Amino acid sequence: MNSMLFDKKLGIIGGGQLGKMLLAECNKLSITTHVIDFNDKSPCKHLCSKFSYGDLNDYDTIVNFGSDCDIITFEIEHINVDALDTLVKMGKKVYPKPDTLRTIQDKNQQKNFFNNNNIPTSGFKYFRSLDDLNLSLDDDKVKFPCVWKKTKFGYDGYGVKILKSPSDIENLPDCEMIIEDFIPFDKELSVIVSRNPSGEVKCYKTVEMEFNKESNQVEYVISPANISKHVDLMAQDLAVKLSKSLDCIGLLAVEMFLVDDKILVNEVAPRPHNSGHFSIEACESSQFQQHIRSVFNLKLGETHHLGTAIMLNLVGAEGYKGKVYYENLDNVFNCEFAHLHLYGKKETRPNRKMGHVTIICDKFEDSYERAKHLKKTIKVKSI
Repeated sequence: MNSMLFDKKLGIIGGGQLGKMLLAECNKLSITTHVIDFNDKSPCKHLCSKFSYGDLNDYDTIVNFGSDCDIITFEIEHINVDALDTLVKMGKKVYPKPDTLRTIQDKNQQKNFFNNNNIPTSGFKYFRSLDDLNLSLDDDKVKFPCVWKKTKFGYDGYGVKILKSPSDIENLPDCEMIIEDFIPFDKELSVIVSRNPSGEVKCYKTVEMEFNKESNQVEYVISPANISKHVDLMAQDLAVKLSKSLDCIGLLAVEMFLVDDKILVNEVAPRPHNSGHFSIEACESSQFQQHIRSVFNLKLGETHHLGTAIMLNLVGAEGYKGKVYYENLDNVFNCEFAHLHLYGKKETRPNRKMGHVTIICDKFEDSYERAKHLKKTIKVKSI
């Protein structure tokens, strides 16, 4: 390994919890980091070499930020991609590549990419507006139940809704959207795959995700997933195919549905992902270290782990907004093999991700029981 690589300045666009956990790996290696975020109270503000505050969708802001860096990556997808194109033309290395992000930013483009590259996915229709959708309803072209998604700017369950009947459309925002076929899946799965510029590719084991039915957020991530070896390998092969097809350098999280021993791809994210947090304690190389290895074109790290890892999200409780207060947090320290991560966000609101806990155990049943107990007793409230 050429240590001169670490004379490079790494720019990270986005300063939330994913950026904070990326910085933890950068700091181990003494990598100089420059972070920009739209929140002046970002969790990353005091952890990086330099912090900037600005609009991530403003062309000049992103170009000026990247001009001061050698390699640029991101932990959020809502970025001005034209600015990233300009940075590449200036000789900067941007990973994942701007074209990868451009495809993924728009869910209509993303779904069309799946179809054009023979990636199995659910059926869908694109609509320019609510009026466009209502015309299709009149023509009986939309079947219920179905899934509504904003084409852009969705995150953490926002911008996704299951429509059970035409009456559910009344409260939807007027925007570009897709309507997906409702899939009665057996399990929701995810694979984190990494790829470096030299073409080396590695996957983490397929994980199983359990979602909150009201918020559409992940509540639990179980690694490894309770699936057959055949399904595990099929999911990993599909993730590798997507990474190569998208020419994705860095991490790619691939969310999937398991349906009768078949896999359909739901969505992808070109960055570290909630479904990979377990790897911090469970694996020799966490997803955050793997992303750093990828963008610096280093040999990729080990991804396997023994036993079971279960990650549970700590999110803001309903009815609370303001300065955060954690109730019964001591329960984590009384739980054997539990590891706490708080994201450093000062303000809470309903369903905002504030932290997570990962439990490592030999047996799935033991880990799952402890995770359920912590999820039930720890509350994220406001003072």
